[in-house]
Amino acid sequence: QRYIVRSAPTATMADESDSPTRLTASPRQLAQMSPSASSRSLSMFAEPSNKAIEDFYQGEDKKAIQDTTYDDLSARYPMMCYCRPEGPVKPCRIRPDGHRGRIPLGRKWLWACPSFGWFALKYMKVGYMKKFYTDAYPQASLGIIAFSSVLSVLIDAFTDPRMATWTDNVKSKYGRRRPFVFFSAFFTPFVFLMGWMPALVSPGIAASIWFGVWHIMFKLADTVYMIPYNAWGAQLTPIYKEKTNVWQWKELFANVGILFGMAVMPLLFVTDQCYSTPDDGCWELPLLSAAFGAIFAVSALGLVRFGKEPSTAAVVAATVASSESDSEEAAVAAEQSKPSGFSEHDPVPMLISTFLNKPFRVLLVTGAAKALGQDIPFNVLPFLTSWVIGEKFFSASTFFGVLVLANLVSGLVAVPLWTRFAACTSKYLAYVCFNAALVITTLSFLVIGYDDGSGTMSYLGLALTAIFGAAYGGAFILSDLVSDVVDYDEFLTGGRRREASYLMAVEFIPKFVSIPGECLPFLMMAYYNYTRPFPSADRPSCGAEFQPAGGVFTPDAFCAAYYSNGTAATKLCGNKACAELVANGVSFVCNDALGECGIQQPAAVRSVLIVCFSIVPCLCVLAGTLGLYFYPRHARSEAMQEKLVACITKVRRGETVEDPWRPGNMVKAQAPPGPSAGTLAYFWPAELKKLAELSCPGQPVNMKVLLPRPVAFTVLHMVLVIPLGLLIVALGMADLQDDLGASVSPIGLMLVGIGVLGAWFDGIRVRAAASLLGKEVLRSEVVAQYNRYCPFTGSPALPEDSSEPASGNSSAWSC
Repeated sequence: QRYIVRSAPTATMADESDSPTRLTASPRQLAQMSPSASSRSLSMFAEPSNKAIEDFYQGEDKKAIQDTTYDDLSARYPMMCYCRPEGPVKPCRIRPDGHRGRIPLGRKWLWACPSFGWFALKYMKVGYMKKFYTDAYPQASLGIIAFSSVLSVLIDAFTDPRMATWTDNVKSKYGRRRPFVFFSAFFTPFVFLMGWMPALVSPGIAASIWFGVWHIMFKLADTVYMIPYNAWGAQLTPIYKEKTNVWQWKELFANVGILFGMAVMPLLFVTDQCYSTPDDGCWELPLLSAAFGAIFAVSALGLVRFGKEPSTAAVVAATVASSESDSEEAAVAAEQSKPSGFSEHDPVPMLISTFLNKPFRVLLVTGAAKALGQDIPFNVLPFLTSWVIGEKFFSASTFFGVLVLANLVSGLVAVPLWTRFAACTSKYLAYVCFNAALVITTLSFLVIGYDDGSGTMSYLGLALTAIFGAAYGGAFILSDLVSDVVDYDEFLTGGRRREASYLMAVEFIPKFVSIPGECLPFLMMAYYNYTRPFPSADRPSCGAEFQPAGGVFTPDAFCAAYYSNGTAATKLCGNKACAELVANGVSFVCNDALGECGIQQPAAVRSVLIVCFSIVPCLCVLAGTLGLYFYPRHARSEAMQEKLVACITKVRRGETVEDPWRPGNMVKAQAPPGPSAGTLAYFWPAELKKLAELSCPGQPVNMKVLLPRPVAFTVLHMVLVIPLGLLIVALGMADLQDDLGASVSPIGLMLVGIGVLGAWFDGIRVRAAASLLGKEVLRSEVVAQYNRYCPFTGSPALPEDSSEPASGNSSAWSC
C-alpha cells in the first residue's frame, strides 16, 4: 500500500507548506512510528480510526473540501482541532500525533452534554406525567389530555418550519444556533417545572386545562431548543464516520438522561403518592424536575460560552461559490424581489425543496410510517405495568422503574455496538437492521400477560424490555443519515447549508403523523371503561395473614367479597356502585406486592394496552423498513459520501459534475435567482413545467395557470375537512367534560388540524401566484426556477430562452 507521510518539521511556515513526501511503508512500520502505548491508550478516546480532514489535503488539491484551503477551513468548522506536531497549533495532550482536523472528545462532550438534562426532563414527563394527572390527585380527564396532546402537535406543526427557517438564516454575530440555546437554558426548566405543579389549581377540569397549557409550552420549548441544537451538531464535521461518532455521543448522554429521569431518581426518591393515591399531594416529582432543569441550564450555558460555531460572516466567507459579478447579480435580484414578500427561504419553499431530495424523501416517509406507532410504547408503558402485568409480584411503580432501568442500560451498552456496526458496514445497513430489530422486539411483547404471582410474566417482560432497549440503541443513526443528506443538498444547491431545515423536516411530518399515538390509546381506554385506582383508605389489606380464622377465601376472593356490597353511597368504589364496575368488566384482586386490595381493568382495556404496545408499533415500523428499499443504492457507503464531498468542491468552482448518488444526472452551480425567484419557489416542478410549456420563448407568462390546483385544495380543506372536524369536535364536547372524557373531540381536532395545515400550505401558494398577476414575469425566469429543481428530480433541464421581448409585450398566448 502507498502511505503519505509528511516531511520532518522545520522551523519555517514556508517549508511546512511543501508537498508531502511519498514513502512506502508497511502497517507494522507505521505502528512503530506511532506514539507510546500510554499515549495510544489516551488517544483511543479521540476516535483515531476516523479520517482526519487533513487526509483530504494530502493530494495536489489545495482546496479539497468546499473549495476552501486547509488553513481557512477552521472558519467553517471551528469545533474541530487542527493541531499537529509540525504546525503552529501544537498537539493536544491526548493526541500526540495531532487531531489534524478532527473533533476532540471534550468538544463532543461539550455539545452532547445538554442532552442529559433535556432527555431526563422529557422522559420523566413521558413516563410519569399522564399517569400522575389521571390516577393521582389532579384527577384529570383522559379526554382533555388527549385533546391537549393533539392541539400541541398542531401548534408544533406551524412553529417548527418557522424556527428552522429562522435559525438557518438568522444573521447574528453570535452565530445561527447559540442565541436559541441560550434562551432555552432558562425557558425549558421553567416550562417543565410548571407542568409538575397542578397543585396551584383545583383537581378535575382545572387540572386538565393546566396540563394542556404546559404541554403546549413543552412543545414550543422542544421547537426552540431541539431544532437549533440538532442543526449545530449537523454542522460540526464533514467527515463520514466522525458524524456517526458525534451523534453517538448525543445518544449516550440522552440515554443516561433518560435512565436518571425515568428510572434511577424516581426509584430512589418518588413514592406512591405521586402515582396512584388521589387523596394526597406530590412534591418529589417537581423537585426532581427542578434539579434536572438546573443541570440542563448549566450545560446549555456552558455550550453557549465555550462552544464554537461559524458566525454568519464566516459562513458567507467560507461558502463563496460564484464569481464577483454573479454575486452582484444575485444581490440585485434579491433586492428586487423583497417587495413581493416571498422568499425561497420561507417555510413552504423549504418544505417543497427538502421533499424533492430523494434520499431525504425516503427517510421522511420511513420516519412517518414509524412515527405512527413508534412512540406509543413509551406512552402506555406505565399503564401496562399496572394493568396488564399487574401488581402481584412487583408493585407497578417499582416494576416500571426496573423496566426503564433495564431498557436504558441495555440501550447504553448497545449504542457503541451500533456505532461499530455502522462503521464496519454502512449507516444505511445499520439503519435497516435497527428497524428490523424493532419489528421483532415489539412483536414479541404479544406474549406478555397477567402475572399470577409466580413472577414468570414479570421476568419475561423484563427480558423483552432489555432486548427492546438494545434494539432502540440505534435510533441515532437516522440523524446521522440526515447529516449526510444535508451534504447532498449542499451539492444540489451549489453551496447552501440548511441543517435545521432538514433536521426539522425529518421530524415535521412524523410528528404530525404521531398524533393518533398521542391520543387514541387514551380515548380507547376511556371508551372501554377505564377505572381509576381507589383512594388508599378504600383499599383494605389482604393476603394469607389477613384472612379470618377458619376462612376459606383466597386473597382475591376476600377482596371481591369486601367490595361486593359497596354502593355509591358508601363510596367503597369511588363515585359508582361496585356492582356497576363489575358490570363494566372490572374485577377485584389482591395486589400481593402491596398487600392490599385493588382492581383489575376490563379485558378490553388490557387488550387496548397490549395492542398499542406491540402490534401497532410492529406494523408501523415494518412499513417504514420496507420503504428503505428505495433509498438510493449509490448513497449507501462511506466511499460515495467522500466522493460527494469532492463533488461539492467542484460545483463550488463552477464545474459541471456527475451526481455521485444518481449516476447520469449532471449538476452545475445554480444561476443567480431572478426578481421573481422567491415567489416561483412556492410551486412544484410539475406546475412550473406546465407554465413554461404553455408560454412562448421570450414572452411573459400567464400566472393564472398556477392558480387552479392550490385554489382547489384550499377550498377542499376549508369547505370540507375543517367543517367536518369542527362538527366532530362539537359532537364530543359534552362527553369531554365527563370524568374520563371518552369523547370523539380529539379525533375531530385532528381533522381540523389537517385541514388548517392544508389550507395554510395551499393558501399561501394562492397568494404567491396572485402577487404576480399584475407583474411581467418572463418565461426565462420560470425556466430558470424549474431548472434549479432538476438536480433534485433528475429530470432534464428545459432549454433557456435566447432572447427577451420588449417591455410591455403581452402577446404571450399565440406562439
